[in-house]
Amino acid sequence: MLQTQIRIGQQLSLGRGDWDDILDAPKIETETKKGDPITNYVIPLIFDLDAHRVDFGSLYEYDPDESPGRYFNVKIQGGNNKAVYTCVEWKKLEQLRKAFFGIVDKKGAEPDRGQFTDAIETGFADLQGTPLYEVLTEIFKLRPEFERRLALLDNAKLANAEKEELAEEDRQFLKAVSLRPSERLVLVVAQVIWSEKGYTKPTLFSQIDGYQMFLKRKFIGQELTLSSGEATEKICYATGERSLEVGELDISARYSLNKMFVTTTVNYASGWENGAFQKNYQVDKQTQMYLERGSKYLLENYKTRIAGIDHCIIPQLLNRDESDIETTLRNLSRKSDLLFQFSTYQEIVGDIDTETTNPYWITFLGFESDGNFFKTINVIKDVSRTHFEQLITAFLKLNNEWKSMPGVNWTSIMSIGKEQILLDFNLFTVYTLIPVRKDKEKKNEALNLFKQVLEKRPVEREKLFSYFKELILCHYYGRYAGYTNIRENTEFDFAVRNAVFQYLAFIHILNQFNLINPMEENQTDDPEEITLDAAPEEQVLPEYQQKVEEFFVRMNYKPEHKALFYLGRVLNTVAQTQYKKEHKTKPVLKKLNYNGMDRDDIRRLHRDLVEKTQQYSIHRYTESTLSRFMMLFNHENWTMKPDEALFFILSGYSFFAGTKKKSTNNE
Repeated sequence: MLQTQIRIGQQLSLGRGDWDDILDAPKIETETKKGDPITNYVIPLIFDLDAHRVDFGSLYEYDPDESPGRYFNVKIQGGNNKAVYTCVEWKKLEQLRKAFFGIVDKKGAEPDRGQFTDAIETGFADLQGTPLYEVLTEIFKLRPEFERRLALLDNAKLANAEKEELAEEDRQFLKAVSLRPSERLVLVVAQVIWSEKGYTKPTLFSQIDGYQMFLKRKFIGQELTLSSGEATEKICYATGERSLEVGELDISARYSLNKMFVTTTVNYASGWENGAFQKNYQVDKQTQMYLERGSKYLLENYKTRIAGIDHCIIPQLLNRDESDIETTLRNLSRKSDLLFQFSTYQEIVGDIDTETTNPYWITFLGFESDGNFFKTINVIKDVSRTHFEQLITAFLKLNNEWKSMPGVNWTSIMSIGKEQILLDFNLFTVYTLIPVRKDKEKKNEALNLFKQVLEKRPVEREKLFSYFKELILCHYYGRYAGYTNIRENTEFDFAVRNAVFQYLAFIHILNQFNLINPMEENQTDDPEEITLDAAPEEQVLPEYQQKVEEFFVRMNYKPEHKALFYLGRVLNTVAQTQYKKEHKTKPVLKKLNYNGMDRDDIRRLHRDLVEKTQQYSIHRYTESTLSRFMMLFNHENWTMKPDEALFFILSGYSFFAGTKKKSTNNE
């Protein structure tokens, strides 16, 4: 991970200066909602220490092509960082108040200095002898005047008659910030007048001695001025190379991948000596800059959501691989969309560029952040490029092949919404099948499952069927409010159908990669020894039975699975018969135990279905199917788990659901 950040940082550093990581450009509008061009302005905030006044100076037009170094609009740090800003966007004027005049604390105590002054005193005491510190100390005396001027801004929308009652200097102050509808203030820049120190005209802070030195030491790192006798080479643990400028890793940005390497949480450094962090985290100064630039670039450009959690995509290339890492990242990001996002193959495949032919490995770093901190909550690591691309291919192939699978109606299953938008089957689809409770959305079962699949670790069948059971319970009882990722479906039959076949599809993928533990088989039955005599229906509906057998082969159904499938088909026939007799809720579905079907539940369901087929005089349509169930159901030695049994019963119930049938009863 570090090598990737360093490599990206090196590429980004070509032609860049030290200030590029620190300074920011304001967000500007170019036209109004009506389409009229907007003129953007910079306004000076002048601290006149000669006259003890605070004023806004004359506006001048903002030039977006102008070097950010003119104004030194330092990026807002947030968090517990002290405000050290002398130029901010107009809407962030509060940052200037904190920088120069501090804020009232939680106990209501008035500040005795600004936060900029505080930052110097607590972190850079040697700069207290600079003109910068003197200017800041003197400006703090203007706090009452600044607060009065700031309060006037609240009166900027007063009626003209009310403004006339203000003092002339206050009216002029408000006039300075009065704009037309097609004008905007984008930056406010602090300036100083103090003739005693030689600042006879409004002077930018960037021209005051000590200011740029402070920024370099705070945001870039302290300049090392070692004599030849003091110079000592140390190993940079990020590169493994020796350098004269090695020190403890000190990342200024709070929103950074490198913030996972902390020195304040002992759990991250268990077994280390107290006070040894400086040595264990030592990094070359230049490398640290690359790490910061690389982290920022990755977080801004290469993120994906896996199971509802933001993940940063970080490839690890071979050292000998000199290909353009930007191309690799761009392609990897698009391929990630194929696997993790609500995207289609057609939307993405045409944008994939030619990349390196060498192997590489991928880390997906899951994190939580509001932009002011960085907390790692999941790591999917060492995902080989080969495995990743094979997974994508397998999902795409299945999605195409299943469109023609008899009895499944895959196109209908993969269509959502009133517009019937057609999805591609991928891990995004699977995510909507694994119920994630709202109180566990940051560390959820779907995330753990995908981590296993990507890291090529086997998945337990029992867990999959447990997820399925919870999903069916959610649909049956309408528990959608308790989950973050389950799509509401008011048609229970279709909700079951979609769940069954999408789970079967996912299991099919896992089987291809040997990522699921094998099915448990009944000890006394050999599938090859079980034969069924031809039943009457097979002569009447040979095409239907042929499709069923084809389905069994493709799904690798064992005899016990086939038995439950046939029981599910009879359940479907009875349910449809009840529906046609105006029993819209299909009462027979209450015969299922949605918490799982054990052997006794299955036998009880069989008896109930036999009674119902007699009651509705449909036994001639179901007799053969029930006989198949009895031939395959080994009730003397039944070992299947209840959750799995529920699944395979519902697979039979859902077969041919949502398709037009030639016969009223297809059993």
